[in-house]
Amino acid sequence: MMNKLKKDVLIDTHKVHLMCLIAGGMFRSSLCSEPDLLAITLSLLPTHYSMVAKERIDQNYLSGLLKWFRATFTLNPSLPCEERPDPRALLERRLASLSGRNHQEMTHMFLLVLRSLQLFCRLVISLQPIPLKPPSAKGKGAGSSTCTPGKHDTSQDTSKNSSPESKVSPGTKRPAGIPLGITKGGRGGKKAKTIKIKEEDEEEKEKTITSGGQRPKNSKRRSIASKVTYKEESNSDEEKEKDGLSDEEEFQATSEEDSEESEGGFESKKGTKGKGKSKNTAAPKRRSSGGGKKEKGNEREEDEVKEEGITSSSIKQRRGKKTKGPGADEWLEVFLEKTSSWVCVHIEHGVEMPHLCSQTATTPMTYVVAVDGHGFVKDLGRKYDPTWLTTSRKRRVDEDWWEETLGPFLGPEDERDKKEEKELQSRLLKKPLPVSIAEYKNHPLYALTRHLLKYDAIHPATAAVLGYCRGEPVYSRDCVHSLHSKDTWLKEARTVRIGEEPYKMVKGFSNRSRKARMASGQTEEKDLALFGEWQTEDYQPPLAVDGKVPRNEYGNVYLFKPCMLPVGCVHLRLPNLNRVARKLQMDAAPAVTGFDFHGGYSHAVTDGYVVCEEHEEILRAAWVEEQEIQKQKDREKKEKRVISNWTLLVKGLQIKEKLKQRYGKLNQGLLQGEEAAGLSSDEEGDEGESPSDKTAAETLAMSWPQNKQAEEEGGSMSGLKRKAKTKREKKGQEKHMFPFEKV
Repeated sequence: MMNKLKKDVLIDTHKVHLMCLIAGGMFRSSLCSEPDLLAITLSLLPTHYSMVAKERIDQNYLSGLLKWFRATFTLNPSLPCEERPDPRALLERRLASLSGRNHQEMTHMFLLVLRSLQLFCRLVISLQPIPLKPPSAKGKGAGSSTCTPGKHDTSQDTSKNSSPESKVSPGTKRPAGIPLGITKGGRGGKKAKTIKIKEEDEEEKEKTITSGGQRPKNSKRRSIASKVTYKEESNSDEEKEKDGLSDEEEFQATSEEDSEESEGGFESKKGTKGKGKSKNTAAPKRRSSGGGKKEKGNEREEDEVKEEGITSSSIKQRRGKKTKGPGADEWLEVFLEKTSSWVCVHIEHGVEMPHLCSQTATTPMTYVVAVDGHGFVKDLGRKYDPTWLTTSRKRRVDEDWWEETLGPFLGPEDERDKKEEKELQSRLLKKPLPVSIAEYKNHPLYALTRHLLKYDAIHPATAAVLGYCRGEPVYSRDCVHSLHSKDTWLKEARTVRIGEEPYKMVKGFSNRSRKARMASGQTEEKDLALFGEWQTEDYQPPLAVDGKVPRNEYGNVYLFKPCMLPVGCVHLRLPNLNRVARKLQMDAAPAVTGFDFHGGYSHAVTDGYVVCEEHEEILRAAWVEEQEIQKQKDREKKEKRVISNWTLLVKGLQIKEKLKQRYGKLNQGLLQGEEAAGLSSDEEGDEGESPSDKTAAETLAMSWPQNKQAEEEGGSMSGLKRKAKTKREKKGQEKHMFPFEKV
């Protein structure tokens, strides 16, 4: 239960965060449609851009406009960042300074440029809500083991200075093309990198001499030759350091240059002696002949690092590596009337580069929505998400909820939207078939036979095979149809045609089917016949004859759909109409509109009654009259109950008064006798004492009525004779007694 509660809370948080992100995108889009901001932007544009008609605008025009924007507006990350800035005032300041602080601000300013030219464009946003699944424990452990680059550098320096024979694990690697000063954090993922050039490295590079009189190919190998050693029993490593770069160290250098990412720092692991020897023996076989080209490329990149101060992340981008973390999650789309199509515009990558937009966005990409100038929203995940057909659907919320949420924000459907939908669908169909069987499960376009559910089937049986996956035929999702039994089709106002054979046989799940199988002894028998929609026809309602409503075998009328109403009948939702019809000897049948499953069985749900049309007016008038009579009866019943309550109250007051008359004088006499007999003169004078100061005998004498019958019996036992009462006296006495006193 706790896990279910946590899951529900996480799903609700995901939904709320998603709606907040959509609202933020709509606000930013509306901000870029402000007349004042559009006027300021239009004043900055050259005149020749605003003189071109909309029908002549094409991709070349957008490319030229984007080129002018890049040359005019600059990206300056050093601009001040306010804690809670006014978005409108911030955009005005950015337009005045012709610069933006980040990619988002540059995108908004170019959106102002496009809308100032009266172009129909929309802001495309890659939403990154809280994931549906909590982060794994492995990711947490990796995050907790991270350390800052500064700490790692200090620890590395101390290890170098403390011992001349520093240990290096043979399996450790360092990214190629990055100097030794660039260090990473501990094991567990990509860490922030810093470039640090040390003076002592330069001195060691000058002192290093190769064994064959040749200089090392780059500075990286020189640093490795001066610092990497293997701790062994003999002093052979020291001799190799004096001679120059040995074969073992050369293998270590090439292996590190060929690696793309380091799995840990130099201090993450310590290699053993046996491992070091095994690496050394296998070194000559693993050397590659293509190392020279890589080394030349690394030399060029290292020169750029030294001269221009380029970070290691930019080097990875040049190599085509996709970095993790926040990316460029906003770009634009412009509708060109010349080609009647939407064109993607990215500030950094240019015009019509949708694949680059998805590559530079934050990973993983889950939701992609577009907001136009009118505030309407459209889901474009199919267009930009490369994994929309496979893994992206697992990260998304329920599609029914997503469609219902976006429903109020969708714009009116026109020819432009219909054409775009066709293009998106054709683009999905052009993609190659998935290669993994798991990707076919719940795939929106393709299906395998093994993934069909109990009530699913492929129709027609001769459906075209689109391909094969590990020997299994792949069918189109359009060929998968849902099957139902006769009763279920009847709830949809459809009946199975006469002579149709069941398309599929399955085990029934109802209690009736289960008991029938147990009675026959065949528990695995498939006794439920399923039919497809192509085997059914519309329900033909029966006809009412001679004022009689046609009923089913249970004595009621199935009315799951309005079209199932019998011909010549009407449906009256009047409670207790059957009583009126019974008095007037007219036919009225309960209308069954559904079934409710509770208590282990299915129970019919009725709503009103079905009567013949010729009896409708009479039954309505009689029902109204019956309601008036019932209201009068309820009113009389209520008055009778009120009178009985008042009678009970008056009788109670009378009984209370009789008790006072009967026992009140006796209680006062007892109190006076006790005061005269046992109270002293001092106590007699205390008249103002509180009721709480009275003795227990006084309280008992005042509160508890004395039993006359007990006194009389006590007197007779003491020897005094009592006169016998007559029957008339006894009857008169019983009138003033409680029921429990008569016993």
